[in-house]
Amino acid sequence: MYKIIGTDGKEYGPVDLEQLRQWVSQGRINSQTRVQAGDNTQWRAASEIAEVAALFAPQSTIGAPVVPPVLSSPAPSIQEKGLAIFSFVLGILSFVLCLSALTGIPAIIFGHIARSRATRSPARYGGIGFATAGLVLGYVSILFSLIVLALLLPALAKEKRTAGAGRPVRERVGCENNMRQIGLAFKVWALEHNDHFPFNVSTNSGGTLELCEPGPDGFDKNSIAHFRAISNDLDTPNLLICPNDPGKHAAADFSSLQPSNITYQLRTGKNVDTENAQEVLAVCPVHGNELLCNGNVRKASRARN
Repeated sequence: MYKIIGTDGKEYGPVDLEQLRQWVSQGRINSQTRVQAGDNTQWRAASEIAEVAALFAPQSTIGAPVVPPVLSSPAPSIQEKGLAIFSFVLGILSFVLCLSALTGIPAIIFGHIARSRATRSPARYGGIGFATAGLVLGYVSILFSLIVLALLLPALAKEKRTAGAGRPVRERVGCENNMRQIGLAFKVWALEHNDHFPFNVSTNSGGTLELCEPGPDGFDKNSIAHFRAISNDLDTPNLLICPNDPGKHAAADFSSLQPSNITYQLRTGKNVDTENAQEVLAVCPVHGNELLCNGNVRKASRARN
């Protein structure tokens, strides 16, 4: 009796010599197959055991037709189709989720590789249909993305130009509103002080006349004192900052005002008062807006570059 180690690594037997002969004819064992004979515990190659080796001797085939063995190519396994299937899955994701950059391009790359393999060696690689589908879906998703971008980019560019053009307008309007609030505060203060602005009223009467420091350019260097005088009629120190003046920032309160907290340049003098409605009271050096003594704001040509 004999035992053998099959090509799958498993042990078969015990079987007799006739069974071994059948296995030889079926190609299940060869001269290198490991065989254990009888009670012998040692495994040896079939060619080393005389009675087993004789089974591999050619037999007379006189009068018998020679029939060549039929060789069939094994069907491609799932692992050998894996790249093609992966391309197909990526193609579906790129088409359904519009992820052309993330999955569409890889679907095309893997699809080309898988299709090329299947064409060169169809016996080993399969899935040419999956690979082709992945290629098509990848290309379609990229084409669709390009069409969408071509339609959206002009609209986005237009929106950006519109937003960019509208920002200076909004900031200038915000500046004008600030100046109107300042003009209103000066007028309210004047109504309570015989129609005079604080810089034309003595400090003994609550004004800032003695604190004026007019400069050669006509603007007062001590505008802080005058703005503090009307602070009760201003909602917030933020009104003293032009929205488009990056060099200035709002003060926490009016008591802590500094030159860095004021954008608007204030003019003082006896002629700058309520009786001279068209006289310029304050100027925005950023936009060139001018605040008149009557509270109106007009655009002038003093805008800073």
